[in-house]
This record gives sequence, structure tokens and C-alpha cells, in this order.
Amino acid sequence: MKNVALFFAAVIAVAGLSAFCAMRWMGRSVEVSVSAHEWLHKELQPTEAQHKALEPIEAEFAEKQRRLVAQLHAANLELARIMGEDKAYTPRVAAAVEMVHHCMGDLQKASIEHVFAMRSVLTPEQSDKLLKLAQRALEQTP
Repeated sequence: MKNVALFFAAVIAVAGLSAFCAMRWMGRSVEVSVSAHEWLHKELQPTEAQHKALEPIEAEFAEKQRRLVAQLHAANLELARIMGEDKAYTPRVAAAVEMVHHCMGDLQKASIEHVFAMRSVLTPEQSDKLLKLAQRALEQTP
């Protein structure tokens, strides 16, 4: 169960980083991540051309992330429903847990793919900084 919690925390960290980047480059404000937004802008210093090139990447990811988070939420609701019905760790509960894990994995995969897609628009130095930020986010997850 501890590994599941760690995995979920890593998914959230990468998804949060990706969402933060999406919001920053699409010009939307995220109150929770204001200092992170400022840090990323200061560190990466994307050009106007890079902002433009990142817009479709960010828009595509924002939609994909929204869909995957909704699927994860639905899987958690289904798990909760089945747990309430079965009241024991049954094969149905185990299958529902596996579905939650599958959804979490899809979200993490999409987030990591997004980081690499963003790197294609950045300079090598910016790209390396972004990758190091993503690595740190994964390493610092409890």
C-alpha cells in the first residue's frame, strides 16, 4: 500500500508540473503555483516564438489531463462503491484497485510525455532545466 501511495504522489507531482507549465504558457493564472510560475519563467525564459510553439502542446495536454483526471476520479468512485457493497477485499475490489492503478499510470505517462514534448520546443539548456525540474519533483515525492 505504501508503494501505491508513493506512485500516486509521483503522478500528482508530474501532473502538477505539467499543469503548471500549461497554465503558465497559456496565460492562465493558478493561484497555488504563483511562485512556481515565476520561477519557471525566470529559469527557462521562453521566447515569444517558444510561447507560440508551446500553445498547441499545452492545449492538447490540458484536454488529455482533464480527461485522465476524470477517469481516475470515476475509477476511485467505482472502487468506493464496490468496497461499500462487498465489505471485504474481494476479487471485485481487487479489480477496481487495478483500474485505479491503470488510470494513475495513464496520467503519469501522459505527464511525462508532455514534459518531453515541451522539451522539443525549448533550447537544449532550457530543455535540460525542465527535465531536471521534473526529476526533482519525482525525487522529492514522499
